[in-house]
Amino acid sequence: MWIEKRSVHGKTRYCFIERYKSSLTGHYRRVSVTYGKKTPQVVKAATRELEEKIQKALAEEGRAVRKITMQELETKFLDDYEKQVRYNTYHNGEIFLDEFVKACGPSTRPSAITTVWLNRYFNDQLYRDKLPLTNGTVKSKKSAINLLFNYAVSFGFLSENPMDKVRITWKDETARRRDEIENKYLTIDEYHSIINDCIDRNMQYYADAFQLQFLTGIRFGELSGLQVNDIIKENGKVYLRIDGTMIWKKKPYRHFLSHEPKTFAGLRTITLSPIAANIVEQHARGKDENALLFAINQTAITYDQQKPLNVNNANQYLKRAVERQKIDKNVTTHYFRHTHVSVLADMDVPLRVIQKRVGHAKGDITTQIYMHVTKQAQDDFENQIGKIDKL
Repeated sequence: MWIEKRSVHGKTRYCFIERYKSSLTGHYRRVSVTYGKKTPQVVKAATRELEEKIQKALAEEGRAVRKITMQELETKFLDDYEKQVRYNTYHNGEIFLDEFVKACGPSTRPSAITTVWLNRYFNDQLYRDKLPLTNGTVKSKKSAINLLFNYAVSFGFLSENPMDKVRITWKDETARRRDEIENKYLTIDEYHSIINDCIDRNMQYYADAFQLQFLTGIRFGELSGLQVNDIIKENGKVYLRIDGTMIWKKKPYRHFLSHEPKTFAGLRTITLSPIAANIVEQHARGKDENALLFAINQTAITYDQQKPLNVNNANQYLKRAVERQKIDKNVTTHYFRHTHVSVLADMDVPLRVIQKRVGHAKGDITTQIYMHVTKQAQDDFENQIGKIDKL
């Protein structure tokens, strides 16, 4: 580094200059910073700033890595990621990465994260004694972390992705999946117990919301975002247009109505049964066209006045309700959606029709519930076939 004394508008300035060799051209290039003093403290600061400039330039050429902490890397990545994906995808990724950065240390350098450390991290997530994660959750977390490190490589913060050689020993979840499917939906008696619990506690908006989920299979976020103008009446039938969802954000805490459904398959129009039609018509009565069908303050008639139903609050209510009703299941609002699938499967409705109705693009859980229910029906038939001999 060398220093050149200059006069700028009659004032003395000191230009600190350093050279580096470009990996692209092979020629030497200059970087410089200017200060008004030449004290030891200024020289030290200028040296550090020049080094950072050189590292940044070389990183942009792909020759060196730029210095950054895991916390800074996560912030940069999420700023871009939020503009690329749907909110739910972004929000899930944010949760996974917040936990990951906390685990490895916010001030840790990405270059210090090794494949061995990552293997141990994922193994602990799967096999720890307290609250181990499922294979599916760890796969989702692994995907988010891989995106983070790919971003780091792309923008010169890492020379290679430590995730490339990660090897995970997955758990055998056969028994868990079987038990999970059997407990992913409600019996009719359990369903009625929960609805009656809502009515007994003057939670009519929850009673109607859960009942509509049971009758239609819509997601709770979709239900929270339903507006009066989503009701369609044609040829003596009543339909619901599903084209959005209610989104809740924490930073800062707020909500907004998004007209981007969870999946492209989520864009759909569904037929309502007479009871379902009666529920939506009752909740639409006297309200503005753009008002929500469901709100905590049920007498509010405009969107701006309304307080939408929040899925977290609904799940908290369900947790208490199943305890009161002695139902041994970890019931959430999604259970009513799954129960709808099980009822339609029991009615011999084709799987593809059910998938279209509930807006499942791939139908993973829909297919599993469908196959489980139809297998039960087959087993029941095989157990009863002997009765034909007695006729």
